[in-house]
Amino acid sequence: MNNALLEIGTEHLPARFLLPTLEQLKNNAAAILQEHRLKYAGLRTFGTYRKLALEIKELASASEDIQKEVKGPPAKLLKDANGNFTPQAAGFAAKNGLKPEQLITVETEKGPFIYAKAVIKGEKTQKLLPAIFAEIIKSLNFPKNMVWEDTCFRFARPIRSILALYGDKVVKFEVAGIKSNRYTYPLISFGRKPIKINTPDEYTEVLKNQPQPILVDIEERKTALLKTVQACAKNLGYKADLDESLITETLSFTEHPVALSGDMDIRFLTLPRELITTVLKTQIRMFPVVNDNDELQPHFIAVRDGVSVNQDEVRTGFKNVMTARLTDAVFFYENDLKTGLDAMREKLSTVNFIDGMGNMLEKTERVEKLAAKLAEILNLSGEQKTAVKEAAHYAYADLTSGVVYEFSELQGYMGGVYADKLGKNKKTAKAIGEFYYPLTASSALPSTLEGAVVSLAGKIDSLAANFAMGQIPTGSEDPYALRRQAMGAIRIIAENNFDISIKQIVEYANSLLPTENKHTAELEDFLWQRLANILEMQGSCADEISALQNTSKAPANILAAGKALAKTRTSESLLSVAQAAKRVGNILKKADLSLSKQINTALFEEKQEKDLFDALENTEKELKPYLSLATQENYEAILHILAKLELPLNNFFDKVMVNVENKAVKDNRLNLLGKINIVLTGSIADISKLQKRG
Repeated sequence: MNNALLEIGTEHLPARFLLPTLEQLKNNAAAILQEHRLKYAGLRTFGTYRKLALEIKELASASEDIQKEVKGPPAKLLKDANGNFTPQAAGFAAKNGLKPEQLITVETEKGPFIYAKAVIKGEKTQKLLPAIFAEIIKSLNFPKNMVWEDTCFRFARPIRSILALYGDKVVKFEVAGIKSNRYTYPLISFGRKPIKINTPDEYTEVLKNQPQPILVDIEERKTALLKTVQACAKNLGYKADLDESLITETLSFTEHPVALSGDMDIRFLTLPRELITTVLKTQIRMFPVVNDNDELQPHFIAVRDGVSVNQDEVRTGFKNVMTARLTDAVFFYENDLKTGLDAMREKLSTVNFIDGMGNMLEKTERVEKLAAKLAEILNLSGEQKTAVKEAAHYAYADLTSGVVYEFSELQGYMGGVYADKLGKNKKTAKAIGEFYYPLTASSALPSTLEGAVVSLAGKIDSLAANFAMGQIPTGSEDPYALRRQAMGAIRIIAENNFDISIKQIVEYANSLLPTENKHTAELEDFLWQRLANILEMQGSCADEISALQNTSKAPANILAAGKALAKTRTSESLLSVAQAAKRVGNILKKADLSLSKQINTALFEEKQEKDLFDALENTEKELKPYLSLATQENYEAILHILAKLELPLNNFFDKVMVNVENKAVKDNRLNLLGKINIVLTGSIADISKLQKRG
């Protein structure tokens, strides 16, 4: 067994391509090697923005043998009357590389047939690898591709070299006009003098020991990056803001990261913090510098690829770029403050929202109405209502600001900054700043009640408008991130314990839309699915979630009920009542829906009717104190009370016939079951949906 190595040398790959491509390289190689029946001990990838490498550990010297059974002619043609193999049998054996005596007979549905058990010998790995390596390269897909040579091969960037080894032997093949060999290349600033690799085992060490080291192992490169950045920060007497996404991106555009520190003009620190760090991190890929209190300092740390003799000039170049970008940020910021939020808000009339749903100013007006309605439903104080109204009024204003035009990721945040700087209420500014929270399915919610209400209003309006226009997510497609917005809306309602149901909020949001074409049921179900996801995450099973689905309770109450169901469902009595509830439901489905709900005890003919009626009245009395407060403890108590109906329900069905000829008696029994049904399906959940587990 030998190790194998494949390196694809390319022109500069986009940073965002590197990690997904290496993952794809590993997965595709595993599938292709399996297809060719080649065993190995492990796969490992290395990579930089110019090198995509795959190491195959202990690759077998040949592919595995396989056996196959080939069906031949009927068994009667195996031998003739004299006991000699027939020409048909001899020919079938020869065709499969066997002697006639190696043939066997197998009994099938159509009778006995001749079969050949043939062994296909594996092939030498050295012979298979050229096609395998070529297939691996061709299997890689990218968001965007280039065509640069006569064969019109498509790849993210032009391929300039291919290193392919099996042990100390070159695996010879050609892709995109490039022939494989045993050479790789140094850092781009060190020319194109080839670096010879004798065996796969020495690959990383040879590159690391170049005059300018190349760290193809990403974890090793990350360690080096952190060390050099932290050393720079320490020399300044501070710490680096080690943003994880910036670390990942930096690893993807360096082969030998070397950090440099520099100073920034103190005037730039008057800018909002997130504006400064966004310029540094996303525009020019620099690490901010902070003190022990996490306060920004007038310094930056940049990373270049490799060490050069003119580091001071490089530092000056970085500083000039940083100064230019932050000077632009100062211009946009100061200009926005002069413009003011009212003027920004008016400009929203020029920004389209969704075709058929008006512009962003019209959307703002709907969100104001929806936020005001929510504030009223939730009984907010007068001061809170004022902050909600003002925050909703300016929630989208910063979309027309100069800063957000340049840095869209700062929407909301900049609106909060402008509101604060322009003298708006502190609660208003905070609510605007957190308007888009949560930014991901699991990230932080708005930290204030006012912010939660306004954020919820914005999300529900966006969902209702998109659904009304038929832009409903299907499969994996979700271009407007509606699933994320829906999850955010449900989390805001649930985690703030807002006493409002999904149905209520959807109906009011839809009432504000400028169209009659609404998808109310679809949106309610879409939001319910997000709530079901949370129920599942907290431990609810499918039947418990189904039992909770048609309730009109607020999401927080549904989550509490879900926990109660999960905790008490092991009760045999409760599951017995659930089975009886199914029977009750089935009987009522066939009943006259216009039946009165009045129960006449004088019409009871059986003791079990009276017992069930008495049990029902006692249950309703016992339930009453627990129905006013929606907590998990109260819901558990309710379920324990419902479980007490096991005996009277089972006795009723054992002794009482519901569909009797006497219509008055029959209707009275149906009315009794109707009232039982209300208690069993409406007190906490539809427990008839609970299933017995094997």
